[in-house]
Amino acid sequence: MAQMSCCFSHCTLAIVSSMVMMLASTPVIAGLLEDFLRAADKGECIEDVTYRMVEHRGATHATEVVAAALSALAARTEQQRSLGCDGAIAAQAIAAGADPADVLAATAAGL
Repeated sequence: MAQMSCCFSHCTLAIVSSMVMMLASTPVIAGLLEDFLRAADKGECIEDVTYRMVEHRGATHATEVVAAALSALAARTEQQRSLGCDGAIAAQAIAAGADPADVLAATAAGL
């Protein structure tokens, strides 16, 4: 069962990755994605950056922030795991004040 779960996890990640990368083609999300990737390459957890970005940009921009964060996580999955990051992007966005419906919409767009 663990092997099946791992395979499912990789398949799900591949699907989310490809869909979110398509979303990253918008200029706003592409810019945010670059910010996330730079932060990740400096050793920061993407979910922590998500919290700060939602706080800084405001809850009205949570959809774009979450979409970019998901894309960054897809691009840096192994790196983030090795740092001990948990990938709780949606939870951090909501904790920073984002509307759960907006977060859900951004997450669902990547599926």
